[in-house]
Amino acid sequence: PAPGPFTPTTPGTPGAVRSPASTAAPALGLTAAGTTSRPVELPNFYGDFQLFGTYSPYLQATTPNGQLVTVLPGTTQRFPAGTVFNQTVSGFNILTTQPSVPLPDVPLPPGFREKLGQRETVVAGSLTRGTASSTDILVNGSAPRGNAGGLPVPVIRGAYKISENEGPRPVDRVYVGYHFFHDVNPTLSVPGLPITNVHRQTFGIEKTFLGGDASIGFRLPLIQISGPTNLDRATVGDLSVILKFALINNPFQPTEDGSLLGGEVLSTGIVITAPTGGAAAFTAQDPIIHPTLLQPFIGGIKTFRKSYVQFISSIAVPTDSRDTTYMFNTLQFGYLLYRSPNEAAWVSAITPIAELHVNTPFNNKPFGRQPIGATDIISFTLGTSLGLGSRSSLNIGTNVPISGPRPYTIESIIQLNVRF
Repeated sequence: PAPGPFTPTTPGTPGAVRSPASTAAPALGLTAAGTTSRPVELPNFYGDFQLFGTYSPYLQATTPNGQLVTVLPGTTQRFPAGTVFNQTVSGFNILTTQPSVPLPDVPLPPGFREKLGQRETVVAGSLTRGTASSTDILVNGSAPRGNAGGLPVPVIRGAYKISENEGPRPVDRVYVGYHFFHDVNPTLSVPGLPITNVHRQTFGIEKTFLGGDASIGFRLPLIQISGPTNLDRATVGDLSVILKFALINNPFQPTEDGSLLGGEVLSTGIVITAPTGGAAAFTAQDPIIHPTLLQPFIGGIKTFRKSYVQFISSIAVPTDSRDTTYMFNTLQFGYLLYRSPNEAAWVSAITPIAELHVNTPFNNKPFGRQPIGATDIISFTLGTSLGLGSRSSLNIGTNVPISGPRPYTIESIIQLNVRF
């Protein structure tokens, strides 16, 4: 029989399917007339590691016999004359060993000088990178400082980028995500020391208002860093507040084959990231740069029956001019491979996803610039979103940087969203 007229669902239900007055099309999981239909929710963006500023590498020494020695923070090591260092050591204490009393410049009996004892005096100036020391020296290792090298500065900010498990449409939901970054800054790793890995868990909530056309969200990350002994630490990341408003927020329409029709979105908003995180995780940075970030954004969704594209673009502007201003662009393509006619099914939908991230710094180039260096980063994500019942979705994916220097070798992603 011909379907009856369409009746809108409950106002403010974002992305909900409008139901016909009849009970047609049970394969779509639609309900009877006058009741709220099964919502159609597209997967959120996966996100990536955003950007990284840089820290100086560890001080390394090459002794006259060719041995490579790393001076770890908090240790003091003695090196013989002729030792060469991988960086200028003006930031470290350099001591020479001298006789405790002046000695004439004439031949003396064997062991005579040693019997007089030695004293240590501070050398004025510095020892330039690549220059061999003229005497035995003592070097006190300091932690890496803000310059070209080993650790990502903004890691303590956590999931502040707008595309981190976010979508253009305002939605009522709670969510949690886990990201694992393997071999962070591999081009700057110190030979002989463990690689650096980062674990990040993100907890968030989003609540709509204005009839479902706007939302406010809160996002808090937890971060653990593993690697060389002096880098093992855990901290709370920066809190982000996300305000979103949909200029266009069209509902999905029912179709006989369960494909996507309607659902277009155009939204804008801002992310405010406050420096509430554990700055102590990187107290070695000199100077400490940890400002508030203001990140206006715009995003949209367009559907094509069995597929869709969505984009989101933002500019992250720090309140400290020494920090880096970045433009973030993310584009996601998804294909509706399967949608169960039973909305209560354990797996109610399967959507393969491909995602491209382009992160572009406006300042602080090149990578080795002091105190913070920046570079363009392009990364690619492949994954699958699983619908779980009528209100939950699970995103599983892998992200790989495809431009260098690579901030990590590979990222693993798991995200769970529960709508309410």
